Amino acid sequence: MIHSPARQQQRLIPFFTAIVAVLAALGTLYSHHRSIQALALRNDAIVLTEKASDQYQYYQSKQLRVTLYQALKMPKEASVEQRSSLPVYAEAKRFEEDADQKQDRAEALLRSFETLEIATTLFEISIAFASISALMGARLPIWLCIALCATGLVTGIIGYVQAH
Repeated sequence: MIHSPARQQQRLIPFFTAIVAVLAALGTLYSHHRSIQALALRNDAIVLTEKASDQYQYYQSKQLRVTLYQALKMPKEASVEQRSSLPVYAEAKRFEEDADQKQDRAEALLRSFETLEIATTLFEISIAFASISALMGARLPIWLCIALCATGLVTGIIGYVQAH
């Protein structure tokens, strides 16, 4: 039995649609994963920023003691307090730098999330055009489907590697 090209096209559309649906599901999976990672990193950055703020306040209180000891002509105590304040300041700087790094990583993950969401949307629209093509038997919707799917694939790859 010989199948006509139109009949073969009708058989390939559901197969193609299933592949695009899998791509859309993968895009959703990766985009949500990136979103969760970004939120976790932002939370970590907030905690580190608070720790840095606490350390800076502690450092400032030590510096106030240094000034007080100097005013009271107690150089030995002022010197001890000054030396003990330096590690506090260094730790505050480290917390601040760690918070900035986590915030930058979160921003990169959010850009990746947005790009993956665009790719997923393109795949979903592609599925709709494939359905229209299957229902109407028209060729234009399937070409639109293929073009959107190719664009979604490129966008998805860019979104995936964007955060690495």
